[in-house]
Amino acid sequence: MKVLDSGMPEEIYWNSLFDIPRIINWLDIENISGPIVEIGCGYGTFTLPVAMKTNNQVFTCDIEPAMIEITRNHVRQSGLTNVQFSLRDVLEIGTGLESKSAGMILLFNILHFNERRLLLEEASRTLQPGGIAAIIHWRKDIETPRGPDLNMRPDQGTILDSINGLDLHFDGNSKILEPYHWGMQLMKGNNS
Repeated sequence: MKVLDSGMPEEIYWNSLFDIPRIINWLDIENISGPIVEIGCGYGTFTLPVAMKTNNQVFTCDIEPAMIEITRNHVRQSGLTNVQFSLRDVLEIGTGLESKSAGMILLFNILHFNERRLLLEEASRTLQPGGIAAIIHWRKDIETPRGPDLNMRPDQGTILDSINGLDLHFDGNSKILEPYHWGMQLMKGNNS
């Protein structure tokens, strides 16, 4: 199922909407043990810098064959060997990864729909104890050049409501990620 307002502009413009080094620093990739899972690779905006920053395997998936192919080409050109691709509808069939197998899951600009809990449940299932679900989304307190309607954009409270009953908790790491995004990190409980 494709999420509403998910269309992608041209790649150069899309990449200009993020402070990619700031976001990568905020992720603290070097301290993640275990594979990193990216749901919705798009152009590989974050796939490549994440894969460059870790020796861990990076599993990336997208529902759009064109996005997988573009990202695969970028990965090939960069010489990276730690990225695996999957063309799949994660909302319909999940990530296909074993339970408790991932060190981090990236949910970037993808939770602006009513069934967001489905992705958060899959993140909780797939993360190992102590693993991190890293979320970024378009800010709703300012006008942005792209992104879904303001009333569709989740904020921290919306995400916290959506994880009620899941084995995920807010670890205190939230941040405004200039120029147009905010982020928060959720940790998988250690007792599951």
